[in-house]
Amino acid sequence: MKVVPSGAALGAEVQGVDLAASLDTATVEEIKAAWDRHLVLVFRGQQMSDPDLLAFSRSFGELDPPGPNPYGVTFLPEFPEINVISNVKDAENRPIGNLGAGEAVWHADMTYIESPPKAAILYALEIPVGQGDTYFANMVAAYEDLPADLKAAVEGRQAIHDAAHNS
Repeated sequence: MKVVPSGAALGAEVQGVDLAASLDTATVEEIKAAWDRHLVLVFRGQQMSDPDLLAFSRSFGELDPPGPNPYGVTFLPEFPEINVISNVKDAENRPIGNLGAGEAVWHADMTYIESPPKAAILYALEIPVGQGDTYFANMVAAYEDLPADLKAAVEGRQAIHDAAHNS
């Protein structure tokens, strides 16, 4: 396994690992260390089934259920832990996933629960050419770069994200 840092404020590409394979403890620990250091990891060219994705995800701990679904259906009933994000509609013009019409602009995943998950795993099945950009922000670096007066102004304060309001 090789970790190639992006050179930016966060991110690295992990090469030489097949996420569909059963990963040994040492490999999982290497991935965890890279994740802790770089905050966002990219694994290009992976081919995973839904069970493979769940097995890989469970390597990092217990899975949280997906957030509220505005359609009231589970898009993958056999894999309710997977949150399908898609702009594709079926033959009856029904969405096959959440957030397909641009509902998710700039956001942070699951900040509306008291103890948000440490991380999210995004597995892209189809990415349109010239579209589908996903960006990330290093909030640790952003806080560290705040002027002292702004740090003092937010010291001891908490923001509350209420699940009654969606993105």
